[in-house]
Amino acid sequence: MGKVRPKKHAPHTDMTAMTDVAFLLLTFFIMTATFKSNDAEITTPTSISQIKVPDDKIMIISIDREGKVFFGVDAQPVRAAMLENIGQAKGVTFTDTEKAKFAIQSSFGFPLNQLKAWLNMPKDQMSQVKQPGIPVDSTGASELADWVYAARKADSGLRIALKGDNVAKFPAFKDVLANLQSQNINKFNLITGSEQAPAGYSNN
Repeated sequence: MGKVRPKKHAPHTDMTAMTDVAFLLLTFFIMTATFKSNDAEITTPTSISQIKVPDDKIMIISIDREGKVFFGVDAQPVRAAMLENIGQAKGVTFTDTEKAKFAIQSSFGFPLNQLKAWLNMPKDQMSQVKQPGIPVDSTGASELADWVYAARKADSGLRIALKGDNVAKFPAFKDVLANLQSQNINKFNLITGSEQAPAGYSNN
């Protein structure tokens, strides 16, 4: 009597679990990704200070190599409230869409009269626009002072940090300081690059 051979079947792999894992990973990377910022490229001078600038509740005023000034705060709700505050002060109305787009910008460098046009651009075009910088002058009564006031009104606990490019000219810093002093601000942090401290150096 001949042997009964079992019927052969093509191998089958259940891909359901693999698909679930792939979608979970995709969702994770989308939710945790940091989108490319349109911040100005600034090369800060170095220092041997070991004191770290805080990561939260902070506003940063940046000066690039051309002397253009950029402004930003760290929390999205504060950014939206800041925009609403300056809009009320200057008689400019921003839509909910404009506020939402502004809230995701870590910093910006536009005069107020150009801000709405920028916020109404498609998102992919916004990052391609060369920003002219926030108007600043030596009188201390420029738009930078208005933004500082609007930000502190949105969150009175905000600390201030200056971030200047290594080759920026002194007059640009002087004008920024004049705007801070007009708001009775004389204390702030300076953001610098790290440098190896010499032997025997101590912060004490």
